[in-house]
Amino acid sequence: MSSGVAATPLPLVACLDSDHPPFSSATTPDLGLDVDLARALADKLGRPLQLAWVDVPRRGGLPKALRESFDKGRCNVFFSVPSGDELQPSRWRQSRPYAVLRYMWAAPPARPAPTNALVRQASSIGVVTATPADLYLHVQGLPRSPYPNNAALLEALARGDVAAALVWSAAVAGAQPRPSTNGRGPDDPTLRTAMTVVTPAAEAALGTAIEMAIAELDADGTLARLAHRHGFPTEPPQAP
Repeated sequence: MSSGVAATPLPLVACLDSDHPPFSSATTPDLGLDVDLARALADKLGRPLQLAWVDVPRRGGLPKALRESFDKGRCNVFFSVPSGDELQPSRWRQSRPYAVLRYMWAAPPARPAPTNALVRQASSIGVVTATPADLYLHVQGLPRSPYPNNAALLEALARGDVAAALVWSAAVAGAQPRPSTNGRGPDDPTLRTAMTVVTPAAEAALGTAIEMAIAELDADGTLARLAHRHGFPTEPPQAP
């Protein structure tokens, strides 16, 4: 005979990168795009949420972190996995994208955002060395001013050392002072990365539920609102 007590739903246990701002950071565990998305997904699924912080190793990267996290039962969903990131489809299921990161044109704060014409006329374009953006400028024959990392490039933009730069949108999200951007960069697939969540292939029902929930959050504008909340530049309908 049934006791009449509803079973407690299983928790959604989310693996988050411990050092991946503005998506997630163990030092600010209540902040980040992935943290807010995990909450929204748990609400959609009617499950309590638990967060599991993961140190992604330098050797082996995300594939190793995924394998170890799922094999050890640390979580049942893993956030911020680039689309097609060397995954094993027999073991893991990748969702539709919930965010798209890209390299975009930027100008110093308080100056007009770069147009394609300005970029073509620039005497030098700031870029982080040895990145897809650096390679793109080289292939296009555009003048490059290389910097060792995003922080150095954004500091140079803030000082006005370069009139234009090709910067990573996730770096812009947390930049202060914020450079001027139009939300768009070159129309090149090598300069864009779609972010997804991954579930174990064995948990087919959960993977399907996650997929449906992300679609609903996209349709009702939640994904766009979260991106705006965390400072991600929005892309205009048409390139300038």
